[in-house]
Amino acid sequence: MKILRPLRLLLLGALLTLLGLEGLLRLLPVSTATRVDYHVAPTILTYPPHLDFTVATGWDLKNARHLRSNNYGFVDTQDFVPNPQAIAVIGDSFVEANMLAPDDRIGPALSRALGGAAVYSMGGPGSSLLDYAERARLAASRFGIQRFVFVLELGDVQQALCGSGNHHGPCIDPKSGALTPYARPSATGLKTWARHSALAQYVFSQLKFSPARLWQSLRPAIAAGHVQKTMPQALTRSILTRFFDGLPATAHPPVVLIDGPRGRDGAETDRQLAQMAELRAMAEAAGVRVIDLAPHFAAWRAASPLSLEVGPYDGHWNPLGHRIAAEAAAEAMRAP
Repeated sequence: MKILRPLRLLLLGALLTLLGLEGLLRLLPVSTATRVDYHVAPTILTYPPHLDFTVATGWDLKNARHLRSNNYGFVDTQDFVPNPQAIAVIGDSFVEANMLAPDDRIGPALSRALGGAAVYSMGGPGSSLLDYAERARLAASRFGIQRFVFVLELGDVQQALCGSGNHHGPCIDPKSGALTPYARPSATGLKTWARHSALAQYVFSQLKFSPARLWQSLRPAIAAGHVQKTMPQALTRSILTRFFDGLPATAHPPVVLIDGPRGRDGAETDRQLAQMAELRAMAEAAGVRVIDLAPHFAAWRAASPLSLEVGPYDGHWNPLGHRIAAEAAAEAMRAP
């Protein structure tokens, strides 16, 4: 009994501490549950339509934003309606850019560069090349869109492989090269509970604690064999062929923006640049306009000391980067 009393007090103290942290974090702009799922199409992950949620970066809650998804579950200040004159900008977190104010993102920046054209931003964090084709088909069939701008980061080809952790829908099997169905598992009871806890959201969203990554780090043999290490050229071509074949037929050639290395180097970056060179060759053969943003960014760096990244903790483009990318896309779209 003498042992049980201190134990009960310890447990009570721990419980009160957790409750205190929960209450404190509810007063701060901690990232809230996004409830991402297949709400609008079987292979396209989005937020629930008209969901209010909060995002922030890091333990100190940098770049906190209160967001609301539109009628199709994308982060855009306008609802999507049928409009054959609209332009769809498609990509991953570089398009959603939820750490920036709405007017600082590439969609609104492109609209301004084109004199107020309607631009639908269809970004999906953690997605890759084949997911972009899925969204393009949705935009063409539901909204009648004929003009597309795809924003590609260097890893988008390789991330289309099954197991990369960066695809929302069908992926390419790294062994067979076959297109493989994929659906993200539904939330478990524990994850559903965690959605309602500010403390849990802080641990998993702000501190980025991941039991899966921890487990993988304890098994280096598995980590060393991760699918992202190497990729044969034949697999690259298979992914690119699937992407271009999956694009909807349109009256206007799509525009593809390719992010530059922006100071990154090494073997992995070299492989990604080679994949993008292959993409460029296939795109130009298919009549797709490709814009390499590396020279545009290099010209900015040569003329200004200002960075193009959100910060040393986040390599996404800041408002300057989005403006440069939007102006490059607008120039390509105005060209005959």
